[in-house]
Amino acid sequence: MTLAVEAADMPRRSSRALAILRALLRDPVGCSALIILTFVLLLALFAPWIAQFDPLHQDRRAVLKVPSLLHWFGTDDIGRDVFSRVLHGTRISLFVGLMVVTLTMSVGGLIGMISGYFGGWIDTVIQRVVEALDTLPSLVLSLFIAAMLGPSVRNVVIAVTLAQIPRFVRVVRSEMLKVRGHDFISAARVIGASPLRIMLTHGAPNLMPTMLVLGSLAFGVAIMTEAALSFLGVGTPPPHPSLGTMLSHGTRFIGTAPWLIVFPGLMLTISVLALNLIGDALRDVLDPRNQQ
Repeated sequence: MTLAVEAADMPRRSSRALAILRALLRDPVGCSALIILTFVLLLALFAPWIAQFDPLHQDRRAVLKVPSLLHWFGTDDIGRDVFSRVLHGTRISLFVGLMVVTLTMSVGGLIGMISGYFGGWIDTVIQRVVEALDTLPSLVLSLFIAAMLGPSVRNVVIAVTLAQIPRFVRVVRSEMLKVRGHDFISAARVIGASPLRIMLTHGAPNLMPTMLVLGSLAFGVAIMTEAALSFLGVGTPPPHPSLGTMLSHGTRFIGTAPWLIVFPGLMLTISVLALNLIGDALRDVLDPRNQQ
C-alpha cells in the first residue's frame, strides 16, 4: 500500500519542481540571477577549453601585462594569465560550494529530521551539540578546522561543511516539528512504516522547499568562506588557482596592477550575488502567503 502511495506521489513531486522552476523564471530578479549563474557555471565547466593559456604556466616575458586582446585580464607578476586563473579558480570555488551544499543538506538535513521527529533525549543531545558549535561564528570555526587539517580543497570542504551543518540542523528540526503533527505522518505510523521511511518519504519532500532556500544561500556562503580561507593561507594551496589566493596575492600590486584584484573580485561578487538573489527569489516563490 505504501509503495502505491509513493509511486502516485512521484509525478506530483516532479510537477511541483517544474512549477517552482516556472515561478522562478517568471520572477525578473530570480530569472536574471539564474541566467547569470548559468553563465558562470558554463565558464567554469568549460574553463579548460575557453581559456587559451595554462593557469599554471609562467611566461617571464609577459610579467604584469595590462589587459589586452591576447591576455584579456592581463597577467600577474610571474607571467601567468589572469583570465585562465580566474576561470579555473571559479571552477574550484563552485566545486567546493557544490560539495558543501550536498553534504550539508544530506547530513544536516538528516540530523535535523531525526532531532525533530524523535524529540526527547535524542533532540536534547543533538541541540546541545549544535548550540556548542554555534558559539563560534561559522568563519572562525571554518578557519579553526582548516588550520588544524592543513591547506587542501578536501579539508576546505570538511571545514566549511562542519561550520554550516548547525544552521541546517536547527532550521530543519523546527520544520520537522511542524510536519510530524500532520495526519499523513500518523497514517504512515498506523500502517507500520518505519521512522526512517517516514522521514525520507514523507518528511523530506515537505522540508525540501526550506532546504532549497537554505542550500542556495549556503552555496554563496561556502564560496565566500573558501575565498576567505584561501586569502588567509589555509584554503586551496598554491600553485592551484583560487579566487581568494589571487586576491591575497594581488593586494601587493593594488597600485601598479589593479587588474590582479579587480577581476577575481568581480567574479566572486557576481557568483555570490547571483546565488543570494536566487535564494531570495526561491523564498518568495515558496512562501505560501504569496501563492494564490
